[in-house]
Amino acid sequence: MTKIYNSLVTKLTVSFILLILIVSSMTFFYTYNETKNALKERMQDELQSVAGVAATQINSTAVAALKPGDETTAAFTQIRDQLEAMRAINPDIKYIYIMRKNGEAVEFAVDADYGTDADAAKIGDLYEANSELLAGFSGLSADKEFTTDEWGTVLSGYAPIKDGSGNVVGIVGVDMASDRVIQQQEFIGNTIYVIIGISVLIAAAIVGYFVATIMRDINKLNRQAEKVSKGDMDVVVDVNRRDEVGDLAESFSRMVASIKFERMMREEEAAHKTETAPEIKS
Repeated sequence: MTKIYNSLVTKLTVSFILLILIVSSMTFFYTYNETKNALKERMQDELQSVAGVAATQINSTAVAALKPGDETTAAFTQIRDQLEAMRAINPDIKYIYIMRKNGEAVEFAVDADYGTDADAAKIGDLYEANSELLAGFSGLSADKEFTTDEWGTVLSGYAPIKDGSGNVVGIVGVDMASDRVIQQQEFIGNTIYVIIGISVLIAAAIVGYFVATIMRDINKLNRQAEKVSKGDMDVVVDVNRRDEVGDLAESFSRMVASIKFERMMREEEAAHKTETAPEIKS
């Protein structure tokens, strides 16, 4: 009796399942990574679009004229309220603000949270800018990766604010929290897990079925071979397949037929010798 860990059924099933798991894992990681990139790219496009539209609505002259201490002026309040109204239209926006250059430094001009959040930036507060933010002074730009600062982990988009002469007086910055993308990534990742899990189960069932049919017919041939080895030539090979196992069954049938023919010939020859042998008189 073959032990289960030496069984061909076990080896074939395990091999196929491992192959399925390897292919599924590679498919999962590739699909998940591509999906993450696609979600981030879509978010970057949306950020640039929102920032670009917002930049066209801002009074560039008022932005250029703001100076530290002007947080209570009508000009500052009007721009801040504009930014807040834009954020209210799109609830995915976490922060929206205006920055400008002061020499080589980058400083805040208007923060939409000023007056409602104690951590909001004031006019002239410096910010350590990355390359994507600086690129926003030349055209539409967005962070390549999520950035983390004192306000949280966000992805940001930027658009230049230009005056009537086309001079850039500042940029609009729009931040979206990482939570949105992370939730979408988790949903897609869980969905892919479920799909792959179901696929593995279905594939395993199909593989198990085919392996079982193969082993059923091989076991038939094995039992019939044992009968032949014990001298029983009245075996019937009832394995009908169009594969290698079927070829083996046909060869086995021809072998049994050949053995039966040879045995019959020997028996006839022996009988003939017996009939023609001369009688010994006493």
